[in-house]
Amino acid sequence: MLTRRGTFAALSLLAMATVAFASPAAAHDAPRVETEVSHRADGQLEVVHVLQLSAAQRLLHKAGIIESNDISGLRARAQAALYSSKRFDLFADDVLVPLEILGAEVGGGHLYIYQTGTLATLPQTWSARNAILRDLSPRFDNVINVPTTNGTQSIVFSGSDMDAINSTN
Repeated sequence: MLTRRGTFAALSLLAMATVAFASPAAAHDAPRVETEVSHRADGQLEVVHVLQLSAAQRLLHKAGIIESNDISGLRARAQAALYSSKRFDLFADDVLVPLEILGAEVGGGHLYIYQTGTLATLPQTWSARNAILRDLSPRFDNVINVPTTNGTQSIVFSGSDMDAINSTN
């Protein structure tokens, strides 16, 4: 039986391998937060943010968001999920998609943060604002993979586009 995390991990590995193959130098330039957006036939939107565990713990603790340099506890994971939800907005055809936090878990050297929302149909254009960990360390590149009628497109945040809203167009 495939779990949500297992499916996302496989998709993430495929996406990272594709990026690494397309630009080998870029694969090692900066830490990364990967976000996978999926749209189910019933209109449910699933959003999974994958943060590198050691970097997330260190940065969130240094910023005072979590109390200790350990994110394995329920309180620390909840604080990390709240922090992330305040720094991520998803837009479908320029309309903000309301997202709710489902939870967070630690596994395989990563912190997984889950959000959900509702969207009847896929939009023509996806846009997003994503400052997760980038507000604490601009070295991070954030990549959001969104579903389209033609497959998956990526929205990339890097460099100085801290509070920018980037789009699939």
